[in-house]
Amino acid sequence: MKRLSISIVAFLLMTIGSFAQEKEYKPLIDVFVKDYNTNDYDDIYKHFSPSLKEELPSAKAKSFFVEMKEKLGNIKSMEFYGLDDNRLALFKTEFENNEVALLNLAMNDTGEVIGFRILDMPTPKDDSFKKMSIEEIIVTETLNLPEKGQYAIALIDNDKVTYHGFKNNGKDVRVEDNADKQFSVANLMTVFTSTVLAQAATDKKIEMTSNVNKYYDFNFNKNLKLPFIALANHSSFVPMLPETSSKSTMSEDDFLTKFTSTQLEEYLANDLTIDSANSERRQSFSFLGYAILGNTLSKVYNTPFDKLIQENVFNKYKMTNSSVSIPKKKKNMVKGISLNHKDVYPIQVGALLPSSGGISTAEDMAKFIQAEFNEKDAVLQLTQKPTLIVSPNYWVSLGWKIGYPFESGEPLYFTRGIDSGYSNYVAFNPVAKKGIVILSNSSSEAALNALDALSYKLVVKVFEDK
Repeated sequence: MKRLSISIVAFLLMTIGSFAQEKEYKPLIDVFVKDYNTNDYDDIYKHFSPSLKEELPSAKAKSFFVEMKEKLGNIKSMEFYGLDDNRLALFKTEFENNEVALLNLAMNDTGEVIGFRILDMPTPKDDSFKKMSIEEIIVTETLNLPEKGQYAIALIDNDKVTYHGFKNNGKDVRVEDNADKQFSVANLMTVFTSTVLAQAATDKKIEMTSNVNKYYDFNFNKNLKLPFIALANHSSFVPMLPETSSKSTMSEDDFLTKFTSTQLEEYLANDLTIDSANSERRQSFSFLGYAILGNTLSKVYNTPFDKLIQENVFNKYKMTNSSVSIPKKKKNMVKGISLNHKDVYPIQVGALLPSSGGISTAEDMAKFIQAEFNEKDAVLQLTQKPTLIVSPNYWVSLGWKIGYPFESGEPLYFTRGIDSGYSNYVAFNPVAKKGIVILSNSSSEAALNALDALSYKLVVKVFEDK
C-alpha cells in the first residue's frame, strides 16, 4: 500500500472489551464511510474524543483525509476483519484505486474515536508445509543451516518421545543419531535458575515478592531495590549486561566470560542502574538480572550455584548427560559453528552462568519437559504460574514466556536460547501434555531464521494438527 506521509497519533494500547463484535462497530463505520466519501471531514472530526482532538487539531486531521483521498480514492467497501493483539478492531477496506488495506480503529466506551491508523494487508501465510511430514519439514530447514549444522529434536506426547536428528552435509542432509549428544543450552539456563528459585519459595526460604537486597551486607547503588520476582520475569529493568570496566584491558567478551561474583557485588554496590528507557515495554531481557538472581540463591542456600542446579534440576529430573560445567573430554559434545564457520565449544562463564551456560541433550530436555506435565510437582507448577502480563497474548511466568496461539485458548510455554555457535527452542503445552525440544549447533542469522521457521512449523504440526 502507498504510505501516507501524515500519520495520526493513535492511542492503540487499550483493551476495548465492549466492542468485540462486528455489529457494535457498524454505526460508526457507516458514518465514517459516508462522511469520507462525501468529503465531510468535519463530521468525522466530531466523533473524535477530546484527547484525540488535543493531539490532532482539526486542520491536521483534514489534511490527512485529503491526502488519503488523493492517494487511495473513495472507500468501496469495509468489512470486519478481526481484532489485533490489543483487541482493537481491524477492518478490511477496499478503495477506488483497488488498494486493499486494514483500518485499525480504536473507540472508547462512549463510542468516540480515540485513534486509528492505516495498515497494509498482511501477506497470506504459506501453509503448504502442513501437507509435509515432520521429517520433510526438518530436512527442509536443515538445508538452511551451514555445512555441518545439525538439529537434535525431541517431540513429546505425554510419556512418549520421538527423536529426530539431521545434519547438513554440505551437499545434502543426512540422518544424525544425536539425541544423546550434548549441546550448549545457552540462556535456557534461565529456566533452570527459575526452577531453583521456585524450590527456594517452596522450601519457604524466600518470599517471591521480597527484595534480594536483604541477603547482602551492603546497600545497592542509589539504594535500588530488586525483588526476586522482577528479576525472574525481567521486569526489574537492570541492564542486559554489566558494562566493561574502563580499567580492564580485556575485550568485552573476555570480561563478560570471566566476570566474577566479586565483580558482580562490586557492581551492585557502586554501578547498579535501571534501564528506564525500556520501562514502557513492561519487561526487558537481562542476563545481568539472572546473574544477580543466581548469586542471591547461592547466598540463600549457602551453596555454590552450580551445585544448586545439579542437585535441584539435573539430579532431580534424571538429566544424566546435563551439566553446568564443560567437560574436559568432549567426545559426546557437538561442536558449535561460529559466525566465521569455525568449530567452537561452549564457553565456560563465571557469574553470568545463571543466565547462560551449561550443556544438555535432547533426551535430557525431554525428561525435563515431561516433568513439567506432573501436576504434583509443586516446584515446576510454580514456575508455570504467570507473574506478568506483557500484552493480551504474551505473558511471563518464571523463566518461561507464555503465548496463547491456539483457538482452544490453551497456553504455550516457550523460550529460545542463543549462544556463540549454538541456538535452541523449547516449548510445551501442559494441558495437552505435548512438547518440542530443538537443539542446534549454529547461531548465524540464517540459522536463527531457520530455527524460527522450524519452531513455528513444528508448533503447528505438533500442537494444532489433529
